[in-house]
Amino acid sequence: MDSSVGAEVICTLAQGELVEVVWGVYDWYKIRLPKEAPAYIKKNLLECNDVNADFALQSGKCLSAKVIKDKVNIRLSPTESAWILGKVDKATVVDIIADEEGWYKIHPVYQSYGWVNKKFVNKDLVVAQKQDALAKVTQTVKLPDQLIVEGTLSPYGVVLWRKATHKLTTAENKIYLLKGNRKSLDSLNYRKVKVTGKLISQGVTPVIQIDIIEALN
Repeated sequence: MDSSVGAEVICTLAQGELVEVVWGVYDWYKIRLPKEAPAYIKKNLLECNDVNADFALQSGKCLSAKVIKDKVNIRLSPTESAWILGKVDKATVVDIIADEEGWYKIHPVYQSYGWVNKKFVNKDLVVAQKQDALAKVTQTVKLPDQLIVEGTLSPYGVVLWRKATHKLTTAENKIYLLKGNRKSLDSLNYRKVKVTGKLISQGVTPVIQIDIIEALN
């Protein structure tokens, strides 16, 4: 939207919720949209992932899809007159939530933005907390040389801004992000796999650099 009190509301934020600030102007911060925010893209600008195509034909549902054109608009609601939240380029993968008459409702992509008034955000406190937490992690955490994890593989999104392109969900619903050969990972989407690799980042969602990946079904 725009940075004014008269702009249409995209979503609300809970007290204590963390947001990523990308820019500030006057009394406003431009932020990346949280996962709860509504976002829509026209169906004719997407194609179901090749690895997901058979499932889509059988069930009538597409769980994830690739953008087939550049600079495609992501909108607030399923209409061409709705506010533009951001743009995505060709080959970007989006996760689909629902099918709404010529539109897909999706999880907000990384290039989706909104505005929040600065009086509602304590940016200095959040930065200090993050720096303190990073210092503690650096001092106390030693990443293991090798990790073996089993779970279900699924796409995670576009490569350009992420360390990983896929995610692994274990039977206990723990999620790991995976960094490896994208084509090899795509060929195993939605299958149970065993991953052997190195833990290269440990945070809310750990990142594994893959050495070996094996299909289990």
